[in-house]
Amino acid sequence: MAKEWMIRVLGPIDVMTPTGARSVGGPHARAILGALAIGAGHAVPVDHLHQALWGDHPPESADNTVQSYISSLRHVLGADAILRIDHAYELDVGAKNIDAVRFESLLGRAIAARDDPEECLHLCREALHMWRGRPFGDLADDEAFRLEAYRLGELRLVAMELSIEAELALGNHELVVGELEVAIEEHPYREHLWYLLIEALAACDRRVEALRACVRLRNVLAEVGVEAGEELLSLEQQILDGHGLSPGAWN
Repeated sequence: MAKEWMIRVLGPIDVMTPTGARSVGGPHARAILGALAIGAGHAVPVDHLHQALWGDHPPESADNTVQSYISSLRHVLGADAILRIDHAYELDVGAKNIDAVRFESLLGRAIAARDDPEECLHLCREALHMWRGRPFGDLADDEAFRLEAYRLGELRLVAMELSIEAELALGNHELVVGELEVAIEEHPYREHLWYLLIEALAACDRRVEALRACVRLRNVLAEVGVEAGEELLSLEQQILDGHGLSPGAWN
């Protein structure tokens, strides 16, 4: 029988049910569910769950405590959602039952559809709509979740950049300028965002602002000892010459 809930880790860990979001308990219960979600479809050793909860210093009662949390999670997800396999547990769910897995699937489809801007944009929007905050919420900086939180955060940026590329291809230049400025404020060393901003401004006939963005990028790079490449020089010259920039002209 298809499960009607979704485990959500693209923000605070919880479970979305047909009647709304449902908490799974305190930090330890959320940590177990998060660890099982990362390893969904694979057996997660109990020792790994110990590590997620207590680091290198699990208590003597660790196995019983984990078993108690698993029992509580089964009350939320269903008795068949978490399998016991030897000295491990496995979250037995489909791709649509974990938001991070669903997000990656949509992103993969969006990348494959990048030659169809409308379809690409639709898929990117659906994928990005699933995000509610930092992956794993208050557990994002814990050792058990830090790398996965970083990986998912990078994929979110890829999805955002891809959606903006699609918007530019569809001629929606003005719509993305503000979004790009905010993104650059948060990720000033992500050059791709700068080039998209420059492209969007130039396409809106905001040439002075586009040139100022080029200068800002050059200064940001200089702060970390990196010289601007030929792409930026070429872009500046095209803008000065009054030439329009085609989508992705800086590639």
